[in-house]
Amino acid sequence: MVPTNLSSVWIKALLFVWLVIHGIGTAYADCSAPAPVCAWMPKIVGVKTPNMIASGVQISADFIVTNRHVAEDHQQVLTRNHKAALRPAVPIPHDFAADLVMLRLQDSDAMLPTKVDVAPKSSSQLYVVGFDQGRNASRVYKPAEFAHYPDSTAFPQARIHTDARALPGNSGGAVVDADGRLVGILASGDGKLSEVIPAEHINAVLSRSGPEHETAFFDQGRAVRICADTLYFAAEIPRNPPLPLIRKITDNCRKANNKQLYDQAGQLFGKWWMFSESEQFLLLGQAADPNSPNTLMSLAVTYHLDRQPKKGRPILKRYLKLDPSNAQALRLGIQTAGLLKDQAFADEVLELMRQHNPAALPLAESFIKEAFGN
Repeated sequence: MVPTNLSSVWIKALLFVWLVIHGIGTAYADCSAPAPVCAWMPKIVGVKTPNMIASGVQISADFIVTNRHVAEDHQQVLTRNHKAALRPAVPIPHDFAADLVMLRLQDSDAMLPTKVDVAPKSSSQLYVVGFDQGRNASRVYKPAEFAHYPDSTAFPQARIHTDARALPGNSGGAVVDADGRLVGILASGDGKLSEVIPAEHINAVLSRSGPEHETAFFDQGRAVRICADTLYFAAEIPRNPPLPLIRKITDNCRKANNKQLYDQAGQLFGKWWMFSESEQFLLLGQAADPNSPNTLMSLAVTYHLDRQPKKGRPILKRYLKLDPSNAQALRLGIQTAGLLKDQAFADEVLELMRQHNPAALPLAESFIKEAFGN
């Protein structure tokens, strides 16, 4: 089912509210990053829907790219450019799996660009350039120290995983290297780890956009919205959710076909100690993005709580290759090695502790000694 258009009354009300709250000042702040990185700040727009404020990247005068999960099934969103000009924009349907969508500024009849230039997959020093809700301006964040690039041809939903700093509201922003080349579009960030949609997928979306995808596109968008909203409100339930709620999450989060929502659904079921459902969703996330630290850690926790250390061990080994300093992963690794009496794995984790968390080493060694003594 295709949703009805947002009314002009809603758009006008949103315009008024955004102007009252945020004013009309120039929407970017000072920048201390390299000049080619700072040059992206005027290309960043704020994107507002009835549910959220996010970021977008203006790839031409008439078109903006943002996340698919931002647009959901809304047929119009509101954008705010670097000059504080507010304009509605219309999502363009497509059938590509990545969490991206093109927005056409309302009343534009321009043709979609055929291609955007993207950076090679090499740089680890990445910068997020996004719309900062607190400052009401575009902003460049602290650069990354590492970046893990996926096989994006085999796994179109897989993300670049990096420690580039980002905050809520930056989703849909640009991720660029020090030379100002576009690496990707931010999908999520928690201030520690960020997930980035590879920029090459923008070109796939451009080539596979068109009105013939409208019905399926908005049906999926509706599932994205219902899944995300239900997960948000269901998080308040400590345990024993009602069966209709479980069905609502299961049906819509599967139909959403979104790696991020798979992870969130799996985490919520794990919180409810519904480990079979948790595993099912997290395995969907892992199939979409095999080297996602977020998915791997969530799986490791689910297997730990479900007392399945044999399943947890290979997951933890993979995680520790990606993020060997993570204190939670090291702690789970020690506990898993002790439960399985796996001396080789215990030695691997203890060595990582010596390098990355030496303060925790005495307690870990004591645990292993006791576990192997029994």
